[in-house]
Amino acid sequence: MGGLLLLGGVVVLLVMMFDLARGVLSRNTSSLASAVAAVNTPPAGSVVDVNVQPGESTTDIAKELQAKGLVANDTVFLGFIKLRDGGTGIQPGLHQIPAGASMDQVLANLEQTVAPTQIRITLPEGRRLEEDASAAAQAGIGSGQDYLQQATHPDPAWGYSFMSELPKGATLEGFLFPDTFQLPADSPTAGDLIKRQLNDFDQRVTPDLRQQLAAQKHSLYDTIIIASIVEREAKVPSERPLIAGVYWNRLKAGMTLGADPTIQYAVGKPSNWWPQLSVDDLKVKSPFNTYTQAGLPPSPICNPGLASIQGAANPQGDYLYFVAKNDGSGQHAFAHTLDEHNANRAKYGQ
Repeated sequence: MGGLLLLGGVVVLLVMMFDLARGVLSRNTSSLASAVAAVNTPPAGSVVDVNVQPGESTTDIAKELQAKGLVANDTVFLGFIKLRDGGTGIQPGLHQIPAGASMDQVLANLEQTVAPTQIRITLPEGRRLEEDASAAAQAGIGSGQDYLQQATHPDPAWGYSFMSELPKGATLEGFLFPDTFQLPADSPTAGDLIKRQLNDFDQRVTPDLRQQLAAQKHSLYDTIIIASIVEREAKVPSERPLIAGVYWNRLKAGMTLGADPTIQYAVGKPSNWWPQLSVDDLKVKSPFNTYTQAGLPPSPICNPGLASIQGAANPQGDYLYFVAKNDGSGQHAFAHTLDEHNANRAKYGQ
């Protein structure tokens, strides 16, 4: 009996200690939250910007809200969210939340759909003007016709030094650098996007790279033509300089380029800009038919990326031929002579 009384006394003591500790912790936590709120609370009547990124976690959002003084404690706000809808209704975008808003009001604001402040557009490597024009229009950046008009009749007042190297009447095909761009959502124009692309080209194609071209006695325009063909041919990054080398070597040897992508450019249509070629396509009458026409095609056939431009500026190998291996690797077999090339074609089912 005495043992039971002693045990009961210990239990009561432990419970009292736990309650005391909990009270102290609660007061400290409350004091800390109040201190944080006091330090970070924005001025009354002000509005605080909270930019919610697509896919951002509620934990990160709650931390930002506390850091900006919109909630006193991020953990408490997370608990509040879980009692509601778990944060599933929070919308991405720039939210403007009034200082002093309750947690109800903060969450309601975050669940409102907001208009984007920027338009984001990705223009991949290897696409022709018409494809970029269509993508710009779909993204709400002017009209496709505006894009084509300004890309085919560039404004000399834009003042890019490399534009002086373009032949008279040339379009900007090949010089509209492929990248991801963000433009203000307030009525961006096709010209805004084109100038962003030209800025990228001017920065990526550095003076050092242009000096390499001059040392090889290759003009910038000719190099971009080669790079555009390489962009459509190469699947394996390490082969870009080799493929470029084949085309430069064929030019030096007085051979036709025999490049399939230039035929695709000639016969492509809006429903299929890069079609699978037939035997008849190889006979098409076009200055872009590099099977029948000597030298380079009249212009680039797409907008190449930096890797293809670098490959064209730094060609490698003394090959004159290449053929796709068709084994799923994306690789090509290279050859010095026609006999070697024909053997590769037979080997790889060409």
